[in-house]
Amino acid sequence: MMKLETGAACALALALTFAGPALAQDQVDQLLKPTPAAPAAVNDGEAYHRADDSEQDPVEVRTTQALNDEIASRNTLAENQERADQVAFEAERARHEQLVAQSLQARLDYEEALRQADDARRRWEADQARWEADVRACQAGDRLRCGPPRY
Repeated sequence: MMKLETGAACALALALTFAGPALAQDQVDQLLKPTPAAPAAVNDGEAYHRADDSEQDPVEVRTTQALNDEIASRNTLAENQERADQVAFEAERARHEQLVAQSLQARLDYEEALRQADDARRRWEADQARWEADVRACQAGDRLRCGPPRY
């Protein structure tokens, strides 16, 4: 695998970002040219050691700063989008909860109307049965039951 120097990698990223396809192939090849592997240091760990400002490559510093600024900008946009999405989610959740409450109330109203209709039907059937019994009794000669219906 090819290893790029950090400065070359940043320069390549910056050049590709801003130059795009207009970057000459020989410039790309020069930036991608492999470098000899450095001998292993005594402390070959993952420790980060910031170089003094005098040792910093100004191009690399500008490239890094530009990339960091772009990342920070994208993070800010993502945070703003996340907040907007959260507000939209909460509004939609509140609307959904309202619809669920309305649906529940509609179902309860329907069930109550159904109970009332069943009660009214049962009362009507009972009244109808009493009237038919009174008619039969009246026709059989029971004059006390020949009057108007007794509700």
